[in-house]
Amino acid sequence: MKSYGLLHTLKKLYAGQTLCRIRMNTGLARETIRGTVVDIGGGRSPDYFSYLKCEDGTTIEASDLSISPIDFEKDALPYASGSVDTALMCNILEHIYHHQHLLGEARRILRSDGTLIGFVPFWVGYHPDPHDYFRYTHEALQKMLAEAGFEDVKITRVGGGPFAANFNTIVLSFPRILRPLLFIPYIALDRLFLALRPASAVRFPLGYIFTAKAS
Repeated sequence: MKSYGLLHTLKKLYAGQTLCRIRMNTGLARETIRGTVVDIGGGRSPDYFSYLKCEDGTTIEASDLSISPIDFEKDALPYASGSVDTALMCNILEHIYHHQHLLGEARRILRSDGTLIGFVPFWVGYHPDPHDYFRYTHEALQKMLAEAGFEDVKITRVGGGPFAANFNTIVLSFPRILRPLLFIPYIALDRLFLALRPASAVRFPLGYIFTAKAS
């Protein structure tokens, strides 16, 4: 797997990304997409596709309101049952009030043993698109995915400690040139804090990557 170090983070901060987005993308670099892939709610050409590992022969389709009219709150996804190998749901569930409907639709279109890969933010500000309803804990995600009919659910925390969470909250308020410079002392303090209190990391997730298998 390609390594994404400090220089990559500094470049992306300067480019205008939050720490949450950067760590989501580098976390997704551990995941592999294959076969027929449907990206649910990701818009047009999201940057996480440049991080995900992709098997030969993979085809990718997008299902998003910006591409074709669809209401994720109540509409069926425009794919036959059991016709998809991989479904992606990154940064979409927090915007969906009837999230169990959308998870059920993702389960319906996946083949048996198909894979769901997604991400939800946690320690982020209000960001309507067009609405912003929820922040999910790892416990909530486990139950939601199980109730939707998924198995082998894995939840991976993305983030660090309280200083990383604070930095993510305020970073876009600063001029672009200052963002990489501010990151250095923030992350140093964050690592020192976690060295002294490592168990506290679970209290400050920037978000969660989740994977699950269709049963």
